[in-house]
Amino acid sequence: MPPEAPRGGPREGRLRQRRHRFYVHLLLITVAVLVSYAIPSAWSRLSFLGHVLLTVTLCVELGGVVGWGHRPRHLLDRLYRWLGVACLGAQLIWLLTPGAIRYSGMPLLVLFSLFIGWSLKRLVDCLSREQWVGSRVVAGALAGYLLLGISGGLMLSVVATIDPPGFVASHHGTSLAPPAVSDSQLSRQVWQLDFMNINYFALVSLTTVGYGDILPVSPFSKMASVSLSVAGPLYIAVVMGVLISRLTQQGGSPPPGAPGPPPPPCAGPGGR
Repeated sequence: MPPEAPRGGPREGRLRQRRHRFYVHLLLITVAVLVSYAIPSAWSRLSFLGHVLLTVTLCVELGGVVGWGHRPRHLLDRLYRWLGVACLGAQLIWLLTPGAIRYSGMPLLVLFSLFIGWSLKRLVDCLSREQWVGSRVVAGALAGYLLLGISGGLMLSVVATIDPPGFVASHHGTSLAPPAVSDSQLSRQVWQLDFMNINYFALVSLTTVGYGDILPVSPFSKMASVSLSVAGPLYIAVVMGVLISRLTQQGGSPPPGAPGPPPPPCAGPGGR
C-alpha cells in the first residue's frame, strides 16, 4: 500500500509546511533580537533591525497564505499589512525625533499595540489549525511568547519617552529614560534609552516574576506594566488550551503524512 496522503489534500499539506517554516523562522528572529540586547550598548541599537525584520516577516507570512486558512480574507490581509507598514513608519519617526518632543511615540504605541495583538491572534489561529503537535508547532507557540515580550519591551520604551522618568533602577535610583534636553538640541535622544534593562523588565513583567530591581514610577508606566503582566498569562492559557486540545484529539493516531498501517496478510487457500 502506498503512503497515506497528508490530511486535507496537497494544498493543506503545502500550507502546513509553510506554517512550520514560519514558526521556525519566527523563533530564530525573536531569539536573535533577545541576544542582541546582551551585546555592548553601542551595537545593541542594531536590535531595531530585528524589530523591522520581525514586522516584515509577520506582514508577509501572517498577512499572506499562512494566515488564510480555508477561506482567504483578502481585505483583512491588506488591512493587516498596511497596519504593519504604518508601524514601521511610526517606529522610524519615533527613533529620529529628539527626546524633547515627548509625544512622538504615541502613534507607535497605538499602532504597534494593535498590530501585535492582531498578529498574536493570527498566530493562535494558525496553531489551532494544526492536526499534530510536533517540535515546530511548539516552536511557533514559544516564538509567540517571545514576540509578546519583545513587543512589550518596545512599547515600554515608548512609554518611558512619553512619560519620563518612566522606569527607575532601584539600586541606584536613576531613570532608564534619556535625560531632558532643550529644544535646540537636535540629537537623537531616544537612542539614550536603556533598552537592555527596559526589555529585561518587560520580560520579567511578562512572566509575573517581579525581582524589584527596576520599578515603574509614573502612572503610565505602572499601567503599561500591569497590562503586560496580564497579557503573558493570558497568552499561555490560550495557547496551552489549543495545544492540549490537539494532543487530546491526536491520541495515538499517526501524524499527517505518515505511512498508513501495513495491509493485512492475504488469506491462503480455503480462507486460511
